[in-house]
Amino acid sequence: MTDNIKPEHYRKGEIDLFEEWYLTYPFEQYRAIMQSHAEKYLRRNKVSRVEDLEKCVETIRRLKEKEIQYAKKNTKTPQEAFNDMAKAFDGVKTKTAGQYLENVYPYHDDLLKQLQSDGYDYLARDESGELWTHSYPPTKQGNKWCSISYVKRIYNDNFPEVKWTDDEPTKISDLLATYENGGENGK
Repeated sequence: MTDNIKPEHYRKGEIDLFEEWYLTYPFEQYRAIMQSHAEKYLRRNKVSRVEDLEKCVETIRRLKEKEIQYAKKNTKTPQEAFNDMAKAFDGVKTKTAGQYLENVYPYHDDLLKQLQSDGYDYLARDESGELWTHSYPPTKQGNKWCSISYVKRIYNDNFPEVKWTDDEPTKISDLLATYENGGENGK
């Protein structure tokens, strides 16, 4: 007797086509293949609409089974996720395990040195909280620090000591000297 939901031509020896795809492709591709097949069955009316819907349900059932296996295999504890992040930032100075990465650069002074070598001499924080580097001394205009120089935004809040309420922009060389002399985030 022929099983139209799991036909024999979908099998190669002991492994059916869906299982072969699962073993052959990265999971994201397997997921896309299965979703595509389920949608194909959902939309067509080849021989019997009911049979096509049963094929759709069987495809989704098989995908669900593999999604559960994949989730169990790829679920990490917060500690494992933290350790993976730390490895990704190879050598990043971190707080005690399980808390958080302190910053993207291993040390604040490394970032400051890089900014200086890129031609930036000042840091200033806009009223919105965005931190910017400037090549020349900026001045406050409205709710921003403005200058006639090149500017670059610092997306990681590495320097909370630079505030909007500061009367003058912060000289990178002064901040670097603080860190090199044992400041909180220096080496």
